[in-house]
Amino acid sequence: MSKLYPVLQSSILSPQSDIFSMMRSFDKNFDNIFNTSSSKRSSSLMTVPRANVMRSSNGYTIAIAAPGFSKDEFNLSIQNNVLSVSVDTEDTQTQIDNTTVQEYSFQSFRRSWTLPELVASERISARYDAGILYIDVPTEEKSETKLTINVE
Repeated sequence: MSKLYPVLQSSILSPQSDIFSMMRSFDKNFDNIFNTSSSKRSSSLMTVPRANVMRSSNGYTIAIAAPGFSKDEFNLSIQNNVLSVSVDTEDTQTQIDNTTVQEYSFQSFRRSWTLPELVASERISARYDAGILYIDVPTEEKSETKLTINVE
């Protein structure tokens, strides 16, 4: 694998899903959008931050647009060659109850990317600047070594 790809986590895209589960998912999302009760208000606005993946001569940089968080709220981990970024935070019930018009909310999220084979995992670094989380994913050069085998 030579590229860094996002991991799709939607049940609609899973190979075992059928047309009925896709319809149930559509119905649930449709209900969330048009349900205006205060208890459902925040779930209808749930989003996953958008990300750009850029290739450079040193590897990759993932830029995630996640304004409003502090750098301490981000959790980054690598497991089974998958880089995951998550935030575990929610608007408080007081914030929800006291809001008359809600155009944004702070919600937990998780994004994952399958790492290419030549990633130097121990050198991955992250910085948070002006609402963007930058994750630098360096790759190592594949060394082409010539090996001579003597016949005995």
